[in-house]
Amino acid sequence: MSQPVTADEVREVLRKHLAEVLYCEPEEIGDDTAFQDLGLDSVLGAEVTAVINSRYGLEEKVEALYQHPTLSDLAEYVAKRAGLPQGAR
Repeated sequence: MSQPVTADEVREVLRKHLAEVLYCEPEEIGDDTAFQDLGLDSVLGAEVTAVINSRYGLEEKVEALYQHPTLSDLAEYVAKRAGLPQGAR
């Protein structure tokens, strides 16, 4: 049985990937800074969503980033979704 995914773990994975796509340092991405304020557009958002889906076995759409518009919000959401049984996702 695998360990549950925590929001803290997801937050750091997403922070690192966001920094890569936004060409900045991870420490420049605040937990509560809106993705829009960071310059994340729909194309880059699709890339981030693909990483989320691949890493956590989800099938999220880019809209999830707009519904959870900060790193903290998105990490909490992904951790909850990743912890659900496959059929409940």
